[in-house]
Amino acid sequence: MFGLGLRALLFRSRTIALALLPLVVGAICAALAFSAQQSDLERVYPRLGADLFVSQLVALVALVLGVNAFDDERDSGTLPLLLATSTPRWRIVGAKLVAAWVATVLISLPGLVGCALLGSQAGLSTGEVWGSLFGALLLSAAGYVAVFVLLSLLTARSLLIGLGYVVVWEGSFATYVKSLRNLSIGSFGRRLIGSLYPDKGIPFKVADVGVTGAVVVLVAVSAVAAVLAVRRLPHVDATASGAG
Repeated sequence: MFGLGLRALLFRSRTIALALLPLVVGAICAALAFSAQQSDLERVYPRLGADLFVSQLVALVALVLGVNAFDDERDSGTLPLLLATSTPRWRIVGAKLVAAWVATVLISLPGLVGCALLGSQAGLSTGEVWGSLFGALLLSAAGYVAVFVLLSLLTARSLLIGLGYVVVWEGSFATYVKSLRNLSIGSFGRRLIGSLYPDKGIPFKVADVGVTGAVVVLVAVSAVAAVLAVRRLPHVDATASGAG
């Protein structure tokens, strides 16, 4: 079920179009890495590596793939058949979640590579840059995907609501209003990238926790959203009209 779900998410026209976004971001970052001055890269890396990559790029890719993990089954009319089988609900949800998570990580990799090149050229430790970006990608993608899969099981307007969350909440309120940062998946993901800097010198907005705390929160959000999705699945509208 995982393999079928992964192939269904990766090999379709909408995903191919979606993959252009990380490719463009990665190409721009790579071009900057080898053309801009180091002093300029030191200012640009926090904006592109943290704010753009984690809070926008990974979030948007996870939104499209997370929402479509079940909506594709609805659109093709196979979801009622899937729910009628004896396959445990947790296994169905788990396979969909992992497939959407792996697809999100794979599609976002070009953006990660570009940001890593940029960070390395900015004078930061190459190993720490790659490690922090990869950790942020894995855990942020898990959190976003779990929340968006759950959202797709709760409402037929999941894509629209999710887009509002990414653009309005992640990109504005949770970034610039300090009291709201601990309600943002992106702010915890950015905290992992902030491990490159002293705690008082992180050049972008992060959640008010340490690196370990950010890891725990992202894992907990993923687990809670997954459990809620399993509980919601038997009650979901399995017809095409229930798709977001």
